[in-house]
Amino acid sequence: MKRQRQTWWIVGGTLVGLALTTAPAAAQSEQERPTLRIGPFELRPRLLISNVGVDYNVFNESTNAKRDFTFTTAPDLEISVHPGRLRVAFTSGSELVYFQKYTSERSVNRSVAARADLDLTFLKPFVAMSSAHTSARPNSEIDIRARHHPRSYSGGTTVKLASRTSMTLSARRTTEFYDESFAFRGVQLSTLLDNKTTAYESALNLELTPFTTLSMVAGKEQQRFDHSPIRNADSLRLAPTVTFSPLGQITGTGSVGYRRFNGLDPSLPDYSGVVATGAIGLLLGGKYKLDTSFTRDVRYSSEEGLPYYVVTGGRATIAVQTVAALDLRVTGGRESMDYQALAGAAPPGRDRVTVYGGGFGYRVADRVRLVFEVEFWDRNSERDAARNYRNKRIVTSVNWGALNR
Repeated sequence: MKRQRQTWWIVGGTLVGLALTTAPAAAQSEQERPTLRIGPFELRPRLLISNVGVDYNVFNESTNAKRDFTFTTAPDLEISVHPGRLRVAFTSGSELVYFQKYTSERSVNRSVAARADLDLTFLKPFVAMSSAHTSARPNSEIDIRARHHPRSYSGGTTVKLASRTSMTLSARRTTEFYDESFAFRGVQLSTLLDNKTTAYESALNLELTPFTTLSMVAGKEQQRFDHSPIRNADSLRLAPTVTFSPLGQITGTGSVGYRRFNGLDPSLPDYSGVVATGAIGLLLGGKYKLDTSFTRDVRYSSEEGLPYYVVTGGRATIAVQTVAALDLRVTGGRESMDYQALAGAAPPGRDRVTVYGGGFGYRVADRVRLVFEVEFWDRNSERDAARNYRNKRIVTSVNWGALNR
């Protein structure tokens, strides 16, 4: 107990120190970005200290839940240079995840990303890459923190067709591999989930307003699995997409469309239907802020006899400013996983995850924000009672370096 109190004092001191040392930034303009210039280079640092508190069910267990003190620190730095019509940006970040008692859950996660854009007025080619080595849970289905390595390489160009109309053509290659030492519910994750995806996409873009762009997106995907070829599939997508500028009252991107998922093996069931993804924020009267996220799509499963599930979910957080820089927050969300079995097997049923909670946020400065939240998690499975769990998390987070609105 004494050791835990000492840890709380250390973390608390760090948070207070961060707030005090950055308080003068409150005088900066809302539109100014935190940029340090060294010669031709622009440096943009950011620091996120999150999940400082108690996780009441560290392993998401149905019985005998285990509690632990935890926190995460995540610094990152973007370096960019803009010689003439070329802009090159490189971002490097790390994430330290700490658990006081259950040391097996600790990890150091790393990520890098780079992008180059060339502006030729009517033609704007680009290339990009990203790579990560992380132990973060990849989704709501997998409860262990398994080490995996997602990578992505992409390139393409935007062609200007008229004053407010353009077309984008792109290609993307992504891979994901799991360390062979990680097994979940008796199955080695690398044997089921190691995969490569090749995607080709075209989009017709129309600027409806200075803050809103409508895109008609069409794409083709080929997903191939190294050790489980029965999961190989080809997909076609049609997805009208709306993008809102971060300077407007509505921000973010939302897409609702159609996907035809065809399994190459006759035993892999096909899927044809609505898919959606997005994260949209809304400012109302300068006092209310609503942040939403939603998804519906095919997602591959970590269970051998259930190759994939259709995930449908959404989450919303509303913040109401009360006095000065203090706001009250309420969060709620739900996710449903509708599992699909191989041909000839009985329908397996669904898992549902519900989250709700609340707290408050305090803007220490334009780019320093503190948030305290209590969240409750509940998963119910129609397939296996051992997958059920309940959890509570009482955490504090501090974000420095991002513009707070």
